[in-house]
Amino acid sequence: MKTSVQVINERAESFTGKRGRVEQTVLSCLDVDPVHPFLNTFDYVLSEDETKKHSGKIQGKRIELGVTNFEPAFGGRLRARGHILTVA
Repeated sequence: MKTSVQVINERAESFTGKRGRVEQTVLSCLDVDPVHPFLNTFDYVLSEDETKKHSGKIQGKRIELGVTNFEPAFGGRLRARGHILTVA
């Protein structure tokens, strides 16, 4: 699924998993589709390659995401995974 979003927040998250400490960068996204936008914001987890390329540079910008998976996260928020297609 392709969606255009505005990045409203970028934060680093870390937790202890089964294989040790896990650190990841999470974007809070607002859907900006003019016809049928999501009602709530959702989180997008950057991959390692995306973190190296985009970390600290896309807060407040519009991006296009290719979302492959939505999963529930803490507090009932949706967390998306996929790829960043374009940065505007």
